[in-house]
Amino acid sequence: MIPTTMDPFTLQVIGHALISISREMGVTLSRTSCSPIFNEGNDYSCAIFDAHGQMVTHGEFLPIHLGSMVFATKAVTDAFGTEGLGRGDMVVFNDPYLGGTHLPDVTFVAPIFHDDALLGYAVNRAHQLDIGGTSAGSFFSEARENYQEGLRIAPVKLVRNGVRDEHLLEFIVGNTRLPDQLRVDFEAQMSANRTAIRRLIELAERYSATQVQAAMTLILDQSEHRTRQAIRRLADGEYHAQDFIDNDGITDVPRVINITVRINGDEAEVDFTGSSEQVEGPLNSVLGCTCAGVYMVFQAATDPDIEPNVGCYRPIKIFAPEGTIVNPRFPAACTGGTETTIVVHNTMFRALASIPRSEDGGPRVVACDQGSGNNKIISGTDPRSGRKYVLYEYPEGGWGAGRDRDGHNAVWSIVGNISNVPVEVVEDQYPVRVERYELRSDSGGPGIHRGGLGIRRDLRVLGHDATVSILGDRVRVPPWGFEDGLAGAPASYTVDPEEPQQRSAAPEFGSKAYNLALGAGEVISQCTAGGGGWGDPAKRPPEAVAADVLAGYVSSQQAREVYLVVLSEDGQVDTDATLVLRAEQSKARETRAAPDNTQV
Repeated sequence: MIPTTMDPFTLQVIGHALISISREMGVTLSRTSCSPIFNEGNDYSCAIFDAHGQMVTHGEFLPIHLGSMVFATKAVTDAFGTEGLGRGDMVVFNDPYLGGTHLPDVTFVAPIFHDDALLGYAVNRAHQLDIGGTSAGSFFSEARENYQEGLRIAPVKLVRNGVRDEHLLEFIVGNTRLPDQLRVDFEAQMSANRTAIRRLIELAERYSATQVQAAMTLILDQSEHRTRQAIRRLADGEYHAQDFIDNDGITDVPRVINITVRINGDEAEVDFTGSSEQVEGPLNSVLGCTCAGVYMVFQAATDPDIEPNVGCYRPIKIFAPEGTIVNPRFPAACTGGTETTIVVHNTMFRALASIPRSEDGGPRVVACDQGSGNNKIISGTDPRSGRKYVLYEYPEGGWGAGRDRDGHNAVWSIVGNISNVPVEVVEDQYPVRVERYELRSDSGGPGIHRGGLGIRRDLRVLGHDATVSILGDRVRVPPWGFEDGLAGAPASYTVDPEEPQQRSAAPEFGSKAYNLALGAGEVISQCTAGGGGWGDPAKRPPEAVAADVLAGYVSSQQAREVYLVVLSEDGQVDTDATLVLRAEQSKARETRAAPDNTQV
């Protein structure tokens, strides 16, 4: 019988040991993989689940992976049952409609046994550079069906009783463009799970399986309790927001994400009624991704110190109508659904921002961030080796400003929590040269608190012809600000910028393109969006504006025209001229806002 209480010190030791195991899984995966997306970009997630398939702990990985892993593990247990998985088995799958995210994200699930009793599951998910399909990198912006996006793998045992199924492995990797690379990276994922199996068995041998299982149950209950406390501090009521994606890559029409948040005591309901119907293109967010977008915002906005696990999800009910862009029906294309998930998390912040502030301060919210994964794939044949390559880049952008701080520059959305691949690694492993990598001046949304800056990254193709595919967002719909804060600069994609032959890399849809030809020597330039600002920029302290100009974050022109700050030739604030300019603009605003009482 599993105890329902435990001495708090033992509980803390076991709990932190489980977190440490999750982190060690990530270290194993990163150190044994061969792809920069893993060993530099950290585009993977690892977690420990209990015997009931509930996520107990994870490391500092990707919230979009972790929130949807709950659906993934359930898909595996549903497929095999508790009796169908034995010691030494390992399941692989990537089906988005069975708890995956999109096809490049491949999940490995391994049961963990101690003395023939099921202790739990080791689970990891990693973004593979190519999983087949129409487009190199498996990001096909013109996809109309999931069949076109790559090899879809239902839950299947790749390892049985410790023996790998070589025929199945060859079948999978043989359907991709980078079979040798995929084989090594699959080995890394399996090694990560084996690490967790060893460590969890060691933990059970030290404290007993019963104690470990009891600790798992208590950890989940504690997180649920604290989450309910956090929700209870929010004012009861109904709060609404909406946001848009640029288009679906098939029709250049924006699509809406519509959210109503209902707070009732210690529970919350998130209702997506009114969101666009599922789209023809690949921007559909499967249910697991949509839920992940909700879960991560609730934790960030209420109490980020709560131990993240499935206990945090229990008080949150999500209603996403089937057949909509946030819960599509198979076989809707969905590789770009992560773009929609990012907009889901932006919209969630927008909805929570309308909750009245209380003595506790209310939800922690930020203006819209860069709002996109900025997915760009360059592919071709490396002239140095004669081998095919796939270079997947997802450059960082600006975070939205907060109520009391500027947004961060050049970081990934909280959806991803991944890192950039260093220039040195890109140039060493791929036939390209990174000619420009810098912050974008004036890209942060102006406000009392400025939005974070996006970046510009230019790559020149060397010695061969290549193709580029793009699947992004926030070119047509820029990142919005809060409380009179202005929008951040939108994203853009350009070939040979500042040259006479300059052209758009995505002329039809702005943020989506497929197999654009790049000749040897041509440059693909990517500018990511900045974050939205918070508050009236004319109220930003002039000294802060001057510091931004000195740092290159803001131009002197924007300082004068938007922030209404006059600077001298040496960059110092001209206090008198600034006061006069702000007073004139304030008077002009009052005049424009005054009612017209003219009698006719």
